[in-house]
Amino acid sequence: MNRPYLLFDFDGTIADSIRPLYELMNRLAPRFGREPISWEEFDQLRDMNAAQIVKHLKVPFSKMASAVPMVLSEYHKIVHELQPCAGIVELLNNLSENKISYALLSSNKSENVSAFLGRFNLGGFEWVEGTNGILAKHRRLAHQIRKHQLHKNELYYIGDESRDIEAAKRCKIKVIAVTWGFHTEAHLRAAQPDYLVSEPAEILRIVRP
Repeated sequence: MNRPYLLFDFDGTIADSIRPLYELMNRLAPRFGREPISWEEFDQLRDMNAAQIVKHLKVPFSKMASAVPMVLSEYHKIVHELQPCAGIVELLNNLSENKISYALLSSNKSENVSAFLGRFNLGGFEWVEGTNGILAKHRRLAHQIRKHQLHKNELYYIGDESRDIEAAKRCKIKVIAVTWGFHTEAHLRAAQPDYLVSEPAEILRIVRP
């Protein structure tokens, strides 16, 4: 029998990054001529694409070139403030007990991710790869599949955004979308993942041989 192999996204899937991201955006807002936004408005932004967010926030075009790099740079500095998503520690322990292999691919820096995992003693990952980038996720995913010689029929990609679902589909692997991250349940459902879960324990029930 083939053994499942789980490949996790980091931000919003392993690390609870939603509230810190909201607070970071409001801290940076004055630099871009914006007033802080409410949680309700942030909730609306979560399901918008980049162009829609820019239009909604009315950020001056002249400031957009520096906005995304600045947000990413500042976000990478607050990884030490993040906590594991509820139920993730228990899930990882259960995966290890069931001898299910898992790894982590993140758009965050490798050193940031490793520091987070070490702080909470989250071991068991066969490998951890950080990229410090957000674009062309399907290419990075395909590269890691080749690099680590993963078998697609055994592989599950686990993420919290619609682009995670798209990347998995383009790589022809199964995808589990989680509702506790960045995109809302309705948005994820519309992207048609193979599985949609609302708590980490459901993942084990899906993949257990």
